[in-house]
Amino acid sequence: MAGGDGAPCEEQGVKQEGPCLLDGKKVSGIVLEELRARIQQEQLTPHLHVITVGEDVGSKVYVKQKRLAAEKTGITFTQNTLPPETSLQELREAILRKNRDSGVHGVIVQLPLPEALRKHEREVLDLVDPAKDVDCFHPLNFGHLALGSPVFLPATPAGIMRLLKHYGIETVGKHCVILGKSNIVGKPLGLLLSQEDGPAATVTLCDQYTEGVWDITRQADILVVAAGKHHLVNDPAVLKQDGQVTIIDVGIHRVTTPEGKTVVQGDVNAEAVRPRCRWLTPVPGGVGPMTVACLLEQVVKAASRLSGPRAAVRQAFKEGMGSLEGLMGSSELADLLARLEPTLPPDQLQAALRPLEASEAGRVKLDDFLSWVFDGDGAGG
Repeated sequence: MAGGDGAPCEEQGVKQEGPCLLDGKKVSGIVLEELRARIQQEQLTPHLHVITVGEDVGSKVYVKQKRLAAEKTGITFTQNTLPPETSLQELREAILRKNRDSGVHGVIVQLPLPEALRKHEREVLDLVDPAKDVDCFHPLNFGHLALGSPVFLPATPAGIMRLLKHYGIETVGKHCVILGKSNIVGKPLGLLLSQEDGPAATVTLCDQYTEGVWDITRQADILVVAAGKHHLVNDPAVLKQDGQVTIIDVGIHRVTTPEGKTVVQGDVNAEAVRPRCRWLTPVPGGVGPMTVACLLEQVVKAASRLSGPRAAVRQAFKEGMGSLEGLMGSSELADLLARLEPTLPPDQLQAALRPLEASEAGRVKLDDFLSWVFDGDGAGG
């Protein structure tokens, strides 16, 4: 990732000792302004719906941040707050109800779930319609990401990538070490950074079982710390000695100081590692605001995908087959093509037909067909 629209801090007129800060507040503001312009240009009415279960304190803070940013950007924000004793069936119904609501473009189930529902987390996340899965948790969307043709991007990894791009931090051929292998940050960020036709970084993922982890971090040009452990990186000796390391701190911890004051700190002790850093994300004000902004970016993308030609084709399917779970038989093909023809350019229509021709007896699951028609951002409207 060469170039970018940022500049070293000394070229921005910022004089300071130690590393330059990757200002997430500033860059997130740019992202939100771009979204406002896109909403107006495409005449969209994006709508994000968040489902929360229980009274998790951290979740309340995150949801409030999403709501404030959404309202500021022109995105409708609604929330369904369910009690801690909510059953799996009740949560399922709440999700499916918003899946069916054509006025909602993004659906989020806020994590963590209460203890009683936690064992069902994967099942719950899989219930969200992939077309509205702006968190990119659904296997279909994560699979697109893994194959290098993402439909949606996970918010925190997308925010990190945008920060690297904005400040012109080189990634091609660089060694990026990620501490933490979560499905929310570590794994998807590793996939994004390692795409050979894009950032093309050499990525190493580490967890609590990694042997010689600090020997590995000493090789890192870019170190991403997403382990969820307060001040895990606390010693400059675990960093490369050239003083050019970029550190991305994803952690967020509310800590009480000896004076009794509550402060927010990260997985990295910034003061301790400053001597060997070139770039560093502050906590707060680094990755956090970027996560919110890039989540809203996915909501706007979803609204765009579910509007215009895409919405027309989807409606044609619904009218022709009754439900998204239906199967298309060969006898319905002619009518289907008649509906598709006005909404898809000839080359896209021809590409969409190829899997049909190869399928047995012209039968294919509708969701698979839709993924072929709308693969990535290049198809439809």
